[in-house]
Amino acid sequence: MKIFLRWLLIIMIFIPALLFGQAKVGTAAGQFLEISPSPRAEGMSSAFIGVADDISAVYYNPAGLAWQGLKQFAFSHTLLYAGISNDWAAFSMPAAGGVMAISASVLNAGEMDETTPYHPEGTGRTFGAGGLSAGITYSRMLTDRFSVGINVKYISEFLADITATTWGMDIGTYYRTAFKNVRLGMILSNFGPDLKYIQQSYPLPMSFHFGAAGEIINNDTNRLTVDLEGAHPNDNLEKFQLGFEYAYREFAFLRGGYKIQYDSDRFTLGGGVKMPLGGLFAKADYSFTYMKYLPAVHRFSIGMEF
Repeated sequence: MKIFLRWLLIIMIFIPALLFGQAKVGTAAGQFLEISPSPRAEGMSSAFIGVADDISAVYYNPAGLAWQGLKQFAFSHTLLYAGISNDWAAFSMPAAGGVMAISASVLNAGEMDETTPYHPEGTGRTFGAGGLSAGITYSRMLTDRFSVGINVKYISEFLADITATTWGMDIGTYYRTAFKNVRLGMILSNFGPDLKYIQQSYPLPMSFHFGAAGEIINNDTNRLTVDLEGAHPNDNLEKFQLGFEYAYREFAFLRGGYKIQYDSDRFTLGGGVKMPLGGLFAKADYSFTYMKYLPAVHRFSIGMEF
């Protein structure tokens, strides 16, 4: 285990340096991996690396799972544009001296009419497109303030009868400082081999994220959390997100966020509730993402802690 953790930290230190040295050339494949699944996180403009305190940490920063002692389950549905949707589900539980989780994400682009140079009006046939990602996550504490986590996933993307598959990793760290409980998070996401379509290979949308989160207000009645983070992707310019979450008695939540240097995403809004139900806690969340050139994106989720 010590050898594994040593290599994990080496990757976190050296791979981002290589990423910063890459030119902004070409387009990465597997773009569905970039679809934010959690309405809670997206309501904060996906500025969630420094928060990462629920099961969606599987996606945003797997190191955050180590701080969570309950079993959790969540399911989310994202309504994109042009009839495209994305579904995500995850389950986590304490195990093996840390926390383990399984998760899956499915992109459904629906059916499209087939056209050819000889039949520009359509052949009468249809074809589909979509993607699948399924992974297993492990996270554990290294000290009372520092944790690490890794998510290893199978990735598949298809268009008509052509399928490309590969695997990838998300590697994260999470640190609670002694200064007013400010949290720092880092994650290297989608690190792995290229996706290959027939004879052409394309890299995964690998990116390095860094974020910090803390509370402006925190008492028995009210909490206001802010998270600020930046990302350096391998196929685009640096991006930044600022997000807020207001909680009333940890029962009702309002969220907002703003995205900087994104092509189309701009601001986000969201809300949710969390309530005891028998021997568990039930949660429901919603988010709205304003798009500059496309229709707004809506996300819904339900979840439980037990």
